Amino acid sequence: MNKLDHDTREISLSNEAILKSDKDIATISTLNEFAQKTDNILVLTGGYATEALCGGKITRAHGDIDAHLILTGKKSNEELFRGVKELLFKEDTKWILRDQRPDKVDYLEDDENKEFFDKRRVEVRLNLPHEANVKYSKKKLVDSQGKVVEVCIIGINEIISGKIHKFFELRDGVDTTKDRYSSESDYFDLKRLFASDEFNKNTINIEEYKYVKSLIEKHY
Repeated sequence: MNKLDHDTREISLSNEAILKSDKDIATISTLNEFAQKTDNILVLTGGYATEALCGGKITRAHGDIDAHLILTGKKSNEELFRGVKELLFKEDTKWILRDQRPDKVDYLEDDENKEFFDKRRVEVRLNLPHEANVKYSKKKLVDSQGKVVEVCIIGINEIISGKIHKFFELRDGVDTTKDRYSSESDYFDLKRLFASDEFNKNTINIEEYKYVKSLIEKHY
């Protein structure tokens, strides 16, 4: 399974990736404290959620932090976005606003000496509460110094469903309109998630599952 020429993401855990992940975990901890202080719930998705579901230790480089604030508090979206900005701008990372919408804010590390996927990125989405998303279980993330951060994580079956649908749709190709690329990192994560006792394949699309599972078995 070869990466596409334009996919610069790496799954190896270099010293630079370890430093980046430590900073990301510290940011996740700060965002989680902010969520609690504002009576909201922080829920992680994406690569760091996978790490938490697979034991908590960081096993590969990650491109960004995918975080969701479940709006169980009373602060407005504008107040929450302002609070997130204030927290990020207190860090030693230099941030720039990459994108902002009514329900999402996206910050990117401002460092012209780094390639895009080597830069730190934080995306925070705002979600209305419903029966499922206020009951996500808490899992642990562990940085390279052994510091533990406990945070709510999206369910494993939701993560798997999203990942396999992405690759079933792409068929190892690319959808440039959504900035989605076939990536070895996603297959790496799926192999671990499939092996988890928490995974229930009866909750996902079986055709998509079989297709992606066959790719993993072929290349790993």
